[in-house]
Amino acid sequence: MEKEFDLSEILPNIEKVGEEYDSSDLMLENKVDGDLKDFLKALDEEQIDVIASVYYDDEDSFFKKSLNSKIEYLEKNIIESYKEIIRNASYKQYVILDKLSNNEDVTNMSELFLYSGFCYSYYDKTEVKYLLPTDLKKIYLKEVDSTIKGNSLKGEILTRIMALFFSNGLVPTDLVYNHYEDDFYGYFTKDELLEEIDTAVSIKKINNKEYFWLTDTPYKNLYEESIDDRVYIKRDLDDIVTYMMSILMLIEEVSKIIKKPYKETLSLIISKVLLKERSLDDILDDFVSEVGLSKKDSSRLDDILIDYYDDLRYWENGGNTQDEILALNLVLKEKPKNSSIEECLKQLTDNAKEEFKDTYNIDDVYSLDEIIVDDFCNEGYLTIDNDDDMIELLALDGKEYNGNEIVTSFIINGYAYLYKDKDNFKVIIPDEIKESINNIDEYLGDGGMFQNGIEHILNIYIFYNGVIERKKLQELLKIYHDIDYTLDELDEQIRKVKFNVVGEYYSIFDSIDEIMKKVIIPQKKAFKKYKKVDINSDFDYINFTSFNSELSSYIDNLSSKYAKELSMSLITTIHMNLFANDFVKSMFKEYNIKYTDKDYKNIIEIINNYKNTLPIWVYNGYSKKEVNSMPKEKKVGRNDPCPCGSGKKYKKCCGKNA
Repeated sequence: MEKEFDLSEILPNIEKVGEEYDSSDLMLENKVDGDLKDFLKALDEEQIDVIASVYYDDEDSFFKKSLNSKIEYLEKNIIESYKEIIRNASYKQYVILDKLSNNEDVTNMSELFLYSGFCYSYYDKTEVKYLLPTDLKKIYLKEVDSTIKGNSLKGEILTRIMALFFSNGLVPTDLVYNHYEDDFYGYFTKDELLEEIDTAVSIKKINNKEYFWLTDTPYKNLYEESIDDRVYIKRDLDDIVTYMMSILMLIEEVSKIIKKPYKETLSLIISKVLLKERSLDDILDDFVSEVGLSKKDSSRLDDILIDYYDDLRYWENGGNTQDEILALNLVLKEKPKNSSIEECLKQLTDNAKEEFKDTYNIDDVYSLDEIIVDDFCNEGYLTIDNDDDMIELLALDGKEYNGNEIVTSFIINGYAYLYKDKDNFKVIIPDEIKESINNIDEYLGDGGMFQNGIEHILNIYIFYNGVIERKKLQELLKIYHDIDYTLDELDEQIRKVKFNVVGEYYSIFDSIDEIMKKVIIPQKKAFKKYKKVDINSDFDYINFTSFNSELSSYIDNLSSKYAKELSMSLITTIHMNLFANDFVKSMFKEYNIKYTDKDYKNIIEIINNYKNTLPIWVYNGYSKKEVNSMPKEKKVGRNDPCPCGSGKKYKKCCGKNA
């Protein structure tokens, strides 16, 4: 019997499909006119199966049907889900559907619409165009009226206010209203909006300006301090909602540790974490003194705060991160005559000149333009992970600064610049950097940086794993990199990059000791997942180099003789997932190194800043942060099919001895 449609089931599936396939995989070969069935017939069977995986489980009998039957069943499910979703869409999605229903072009598309089979794309010369089937247009125009769209817009505005609250605290009303036309596109007036949302938000009048505040959140006058000096970035809705969700997760995690209810934890997070930029130690000390934490809970809280610290947006600074604050401090005196680095450098303030001197360790800014371009070509391009990042980055040239992470790092390094245009900050990406970006493919090769050689891939895999089975590495290279070596050939390559072949393993070390045999290897096998090497992995490798350098430099001040050896010993314990703070003291004692409590505290802080992002060998290259964010795997029942794919029940196969 055909399974009934359930909207709640398809939403997680869309995310899953989006991770496995790119939206370009569903593109039509040519433009199609007609109803949904005409569009489905224009797809190949693989594309049909991709859309179908939103509606059907992998093992469903649907995938055994003929192509015509698949189209018939899929058409029914798409229309049914489409009717349900358009009644509850976001205002942004209604804007897309309005344009498509009027045969207008849209510049972007909701992934939900593409993966669910509502809308379709094709190439028109060099541009991507989007289409809505005729029967789906008719359904939309019949089912959705201005009242539905107006209510959706009110919901979006309230969401924006709530999300901005977590970034900014007191939210300037203009920061909300300026995103919409004065009459909110004719759906309602400002008074009607405020009347609708007055149970959730209130208006605070401070120094003749109006600010939104969440009604249920305790209010203190200290939240108003320096409010007239705050500089605000106009961020995208997706950006502030994502940040809000991360802070809500932080509140939930902290609440479990300090054993306080949500409202009380929220108040603590605001006053101790979000309000002002402070060190991790100060934040942690505040929590410990106020709520009285055990040593174990204090350590757990420390780990959590480390995960969030670099991304925190401080209310006192207009809801900006530390990096964004630095970027805003580098704003040019005025707009340069042209977009060359040379002209941008002429407009640097004295403070900005000093910052760049420190960044590049130079005495003056003479020939800094050449230094910046060389630095970008050698390292800066690594911040661009993929084509989407590159497109998004280049699209911001000449546009308003929105806190984009890549642009922010570009500004800090002199690859991009900001200038003031009335009340807005505009982005300049210099001509030399744009030219270098456009030529990235030429010096990276068709497959990116790893086309520089198998040696680079092997270095990362061995570094990430510490020790790895020879057959497993052979398998990973074939699956992920289309590199098909015999074991003998792979052995030769491993030795070439100066790692070791030890029995059936490749290893960083020239032998496998008892800890490797009894602790590391069994945990690695149990974990099963292996991290795939890509451009991000190389960036992590550079991150490790930075950590090693910072740690060695500090220890070098205490004992230059043992700095390198001691720092590597500490880092190795982190890779092995065996690190504890006491190791630092015991190693200092072992090497007879004199240190103060401040030295110990500083070294622990350096380690804490990196330890959750370093690859852990027992997790096969994943960091603790990555492992903690992985979804929990569903427990296999004794009578369920065995996950190994044998076709037997779990209790008769891998679960026999469980």
